[in-house]
Amino acid sequence: MRWPWQRGARSTDCPRPCQLPSAEPDVPFVASFTALWRPVARHRVNLPEQVRSDLRSAASAVTAELPPDDLLGAEDTLNAALGVPGSRRAPHYRLLSVKFSLRLSPSSQEVLAARRADVARIRRLEFLKTALYERPDLLVLDHLERTSELPEEEVLAELQRLSRSIKSCGAWWQPLLEVWESLGAGFGDVEIRHKAMEALLQLSAEALRAATAPPGRASPDGRVG
Repeated sequence: MRWPWQRGARSTDCPRPCQLPSAEPDVPFVASFTALWRPVARHRVNLPEQVRSDLRSAASAVTAELPPDDLLGAEDTLNAALGVPGSRRAPHYRLLSVKFSLRLSPSSQEVLAARRADVARIRRLEFLKTALYERPDLLVLDHLERTSELPEEEVLAELQRLSRSIKSCGAWWQPLLEVWESLGAGFGDVEIRHKAMEALLQLSAEALRAATAPPGRASPDGRVG
């Protein structure tokens, strides 16, 4: 309803699509909109430009928190935030309604698809890493599953050695190297640092031989007879 003293409503379109930030860096939304507004000031030039500038600023604050994966969801959220009559208070006009449309450019779609593929690949590698540490024989089974014929004995032996190496590196050598690095960093003198590392390595080797020796062959001090 329009009162006799009110000025007529005006419609402003986005002359060309503009970019709005998304929650994903370097993947902006491409937006266009149509706004219906009514001027309230008699002397104000370039009022349509002011309306467009205000709407772009308000929309940027909303879309910066929205992921670009769900365009329809982002569009609904934006229109719900800005499309309510009277939601925008301006000294020279009153916003009656606004409708935004969002899309992604082809380059942004490629960037987003590549990042999502990288995330999925990292998750798969992390899963495989955990599985291989717990069951290193899965490495051999994975090779057998992806090939149509059984590997030669030499290849099978290499795969078995590799699976055992992966497990031992996570259970034994990685913690040892971390302690070794921490121990070396605690000494300022290079010669003392080397001696401390050699002592740690010798004790670790003796403990390993004692742990892997057949029952009854390890001496009380940890040395294998």
